[in-house]
Order: sequence, then C-alpha cells, then structure tokens
Amino acid sequence: MADGNQTEVYVYEQVVILLSCVLSFLGSLVIICTYATWRDLRTTPRKLLVFLSVADLLSALSYFYGVLKVFNSNTKDCIAQGAISTFANTSSFFWTVAIAIYLYIFIVKSSQRLADSLVLYFHLISWGVPLSITVAALALQKIGYDASEVSVGWCWVSIQEEDHVLWMLLTGKIWEFLAYVTLPVLYILIKRHIHKAGIGNTFQGAANCVMFVLCTRPVRSRLVALLCCRGRETQSSSDALSQHTVHTNTDRANSPRAWEKEGEEED
Repeated sequence: MADGNQTEVYVYEQVVILLSCVLSFLGSLVIICTYATWRDLRTTPRKLLVFLSVADLLSALSYFYGVLKVFNSNTKDCIAQGAISTFANTSSFFWTVAIAIYLYIFIVKSSQRLADSLVLYFHLISWGVPLSITVAALALQKIGYDASEVSVGWCWVSIQEEDHVLWMLLTGKIWEFLAYVTLPVLYILIKRHIHKAGIGNTFQGAANCVMFVLCTRPVRSRLVALLCCRGRETQSSSDALSQHTVHTNTDRANSPRAWEKEGEEED
C-alpha cells in the first residue's frame, strides 16, 4: 500500500509474491531445461513455449528483486528493475498470443507450413515491440518509483509523470487487455473446430498427441520402429507355433499307437 510518498508493503504480501515468483521461475526453468535436454521433443510449438518461458523467467526474477528490495525512491536499480519487468512482462503477453495464433493456424487451418512461416514474425513482434516500448520509456525517463500504487514494492512507471496512465497502458496494460480478449476467441475457434469433427472433448488428448508426438519426426520414427519390432515378434511367434503344431501332428502320426489304430480300422 502507499502511504504518502513512502511504500508500505506488508510481510504477508511479500511472502505471497516471492513464493509466486519462485514457482514461476522454477516452472519456466523446467520447460527450458527439458527442451534443451531432449532433442527428440524439439517441435515448433515447444520452441515457442521456450521463448515464452524465457520472458516469464526474466519477469519472475525482476519482480522477485523488486519485492525483496521494496524500493522507496527513484534509484538506478529501481529503474533497471522496472525496465526489465516492463520488457519481460510485455513480451510474455505477445508470446502467449503468438502460441495461440500458431495453434489456430495449425489445427483449424490445417497448415503447418503457414504456421511455421510466421515464427520469424513472432520473434520480430514479441521481442521487438516490447524492446522498443521499453527503450522509449527509458529515454523519456518514464520508468521509476511508483509509490506502490500499482505494484507491491517493485518499480514500473514513475507515478510523478503527468502522463503516467498513458505509459502504464503502453508498457503493459493495453497488451494485457488485448491478450485477454484475443486468447479466448482463438481457443474457442479451436475448440469449435475440434467439436465439428464429431469428436468433441474426447479429442483433446488426441490433438495433443498429433501436435506433440505424431508431428515430431524422431518420435514418429521410434513409434514406427517399435510397431515393426512388435510385428516381427508376433510373426515369429506365429511361425514358431505353426512349426510346433506340425511337429506335434507328425509325431502323433508316426507313433506306434497311431499305426495300431490304423491297422484296426483296416481289419
């Protein structure tokens, strides 16, 4: 809370925010590490998810430092923290929308080539626009101490600027609002497309399998190899069973008891 020109942050607020920052950091780190470790799973959607995780990781680190430090003046580290959080948070919104657009084109439009061709533009927009906004805000000295009127200890847009509302919109809120509007629309369209197949909710797992397994060449190759090996094992078992049956019938036919039974039938 803000008390005049001083920042008053309660301990429970710090604990909750710090814990959420730690969880966000660890979650982003796990996504990045799994992508780097398992090469077979390096699909384009996962790659986009990694870029989103990088932005979330930077955002978590900057907020963690801000909440832990609890700024009460317009210092250099306050400005640096505000700049990093502005860039990372805005970039996170752009990457989230980019992933939704990619999935929409891939699933609804059934065009992986078109979806992959947009990755370069995703980079230019999701990194370039936040960077441009952040540099402009720094150059115009709009980032700084905000008296925690719109945060919990960290720095963002300087509350002393007359046009601080405009810059709050440009450095985060307007992109956050657009993301909240765009994401539901795209995912509803994806869900409607899946529902039109007569498959409905039960196709969600299959859709994930198509996206993250069947469309991944190394995984697909391993599945084919596994199925072929099992097919060969089944054929070998069948051949072995057939040979065993032939040998059994032959042995029975050549047994003395069988000859005796044939002799009795002839008599």
